[in-house]
Amino acid sequence: MQQVLVVPFVLVPLFVVQPLGDPACTCEADKLKNGWCGKCKVGYVAAVAIKSGVLFEALDAHGHRIDVNSMKCELCRKALASDGFCTRCNWGFIDQQLYHSKLTYSLAKGKAKVFSSIKCARCRKNTLKPGWCDSCNVGMVGNVAFEDKKMFEQASREHRKLLAAVEIARRCEICAVALITDAKCPSCKKTYKDGKEVIKLPP
Repeated sequence: MQQVLVVPFVLVPLFVVQPLGDPACTCEADKLKNGWCGKCKVGYVAAVAIKSGVLFEALDAHGHRIDVNSMKCELCRKALASDGFCTRCNWGFIDQQLYHSKLTYSLAKGKAKVFSSIKCARCRKNTLKPGWCDSCNVGMVGNVAFEDKKMFEQASREHRKLLAAVEIARRCEICAVALITDAKCPSCKKTYKDGKEVIKLPP
């Protein structure tokens, strides 16, 4: 069954409301904690700059608590119990937290690093483009380090989808969310799967 994207309250994200006065730029700190800079109006996930507030909010970088009793999907319940991922709903769970995208679920499986603390030259290079360091036996996706190679490879694939979504968001923010979540954009009627638009051939 085709999943049609439904974007709830994220269309009016709370983080765009700023206090009085000129806020200070927080970009450097936000790159490390997947945050949003109110001054520059840009968010960061795995150190990737995201200017679309809708996409940034939909990524749900830090996850959130859920009411377990409200969960109807049996696969989600199993994933919740095992810190797993529901392939039916495209939701992941870690420590009772729900993540709305495989990207942020994958990143939560790694460990965020302060850039200046990375001593290995290869690992520092891999923060610019995801890569694996055989010497350290560590993979880097942005500033997130992985010791599990399979999880690193999954995060790398999702990172490539994020880069594509950032570009698509220039045209349509909802398409960008659909690309990340393997869904259909209700505005453009485009369907996405594995980071690509699904092209239906004429009969």
